[in-house]
Amino acid sequence: METFQYEAHLRTAGGLTVTDITDEVQDAVTQSGISDGICCVYSPHTTCSVRVNEWERGFLEDFAVLLRRLVPSEHYYAHDDWDRRTENVCPEDMEASNGHAHCMSMLLGPAGEAIPVRGGELQLGQWQRVLFLELDRERDRRWTVQVVGV
Repeated sequence: METFQYEAHLRTAGGLTVTDITDEVQDAVTQSGISDGICCVYSPHTTCSVRVNEWERGFLEDFAVLLRRLVPSEHYYAHDDWDRRTENVCPEDMEASNGHAHCMSMLLGPAGEAIPVRGGELQLGQWQRVLFLELDRERDRRWTVQVVGV
């Protein structure tokens, strides 16, 4: 059993930005030399997520509209109430409220995806792509890949 790790960096545009990272994830699998196993792609940021879905403009627009409808940014969030919040405080967060982004992230579930690898290739469906979702403002972000197998 072998393990390979890869880390990538990107600057997001903010506001429900979706970036297709499929090719870079596949490159990491290729670099790993692992033929059969599992590829885990993970975002270590609370207000980002990695998801597998279609890269299709209509769907991406629909998804953004749905998230904004479910979790409107102009709503009151206790997370953004600086008279109440006493944990995990940093000055940068006090300038731009992001309670909505944290709530969106919880709705999306785990911060990453596990994708089978066979013959050195990600076993994605015909239209599936690996997507990095920014739910907060423009920021420098990173995501990691760990490939485990033989």
